[in-house]
Amino acid sequence: MARVKAGPTLKNFVTLSVIAGLLYINWWYREAPRNTCACATEGNMTVKRSELPATPPQNEDPPVPVHLTAREMEPTDSPVINPHPYTFTINNPGKCAGSDVFLLVIVTSSPDNHAQRFAIRQTWGNETNVPGTVIKTVFAVGKPGNASTQRGLEYENKVYKDIIQEDFVDSYKNLTLKTVMCMKWASEFCPYAKFVMKADDDAFVNIFNLVRLLRSKMPKEFVTGHVYTEAKPDRRPEKRWYLSEEEYPRETFPKYPCGFVYVMSYDVTGLIYEVSLTLKYLFLEDVFLGLCLERLNLQPAHDGRFNPWGWAPCETAAVEHVKERIASHWLKTYDAMMTAWQDVTSC
Repeated sequence: MARVKAGPTLKNFVTLSVIAGLLYINWWYREAPRNTCACATEGNMTVKRSELPATPPQNEDPPVPVHLTAREMEPTDSPVINPHPYTFTINNPGKCAGSDVFLLVIVTSSPDNHAQRFAIRQTWGNETNVPGTVIKTVFAVGKPGNASTQRGLEYENKVYKDIIQEDFVDSYKNLTLKTVMCMKWASEFCPYAKFVMKADDDAFVNIFNLVRLLRSKMPKEFVTGHVYTEAKPDRRPEKRWYLSEEEYPRETFPKYPCGFVYVMSYDVTGLIYEVSLTLKYLFLEDVFLGLCLERLNLQPAHDGRFNPWGWAPCETAAVEHVKERIASHWLKTYDAMMTAWQDVTSC
């Protein structure tokens, strides 16, 4: 893919962004551990899908069907047993307004992980990476455990205007709440984005390869990532991903994309949010997503270029494979993220 060299104006912008970020980190720097990829369903009921109207928004080219938000969909056949009664305490509702958004990137992040967020803004999450393609990036967090961290988030959002937060406690057991929040936000505040990607803040994405992939796909009933099939729940009580038979009685999980990075078409987000309210809560967020997809009769498509392990540099023997990779996991420092980005832009 051809890349455009940065002109003086862009260089000045990047320089100012770096200075602002470094001043912010110098003011408030601290790191926290992140979640991992783990990855559970109930019942055989199928949710009704509303027919999407054929009339496109005025600014869409090429035209796509208008996306219904969760509030506009037909009610499901199942009662609400898992309500999501949380409200946005930090929001940027106009993030996608007036733009023909091709890709919405939602990065789930721990409130303390400001260094990771800064690295992503400077690398693969930068909205100007692909000329002629509108990309919007937001970071999704829950409520931190102390007031100083909350003040830091509010300051960070003043600088970058890219954080969304609901008032549930940010914790590993609440990762599913965070994912549901992402689906809710995407369907309500960015409903015309053709594709939506959810990523962890220790994931690295080759945004050029991803955009190339998505340009070849129809934005309808599409979900992809590193998909697990016939995975089994961990019944060992001492393990992080332990599930009792009471929590999850089935012997295997449905197909689900590993939670570090997955991508879906615009029409799926609202459906997932709607059906999530009718399923028993499960803290393994990517398995819970698989349960939602199963209830909706949607099959996630496996793509081996989504690699749930660490980044491999260009110098490796499998350099051609590395060049084709779309996403990797476990890049937990600013330096690791910057090194991977240098590989992508020079490999």
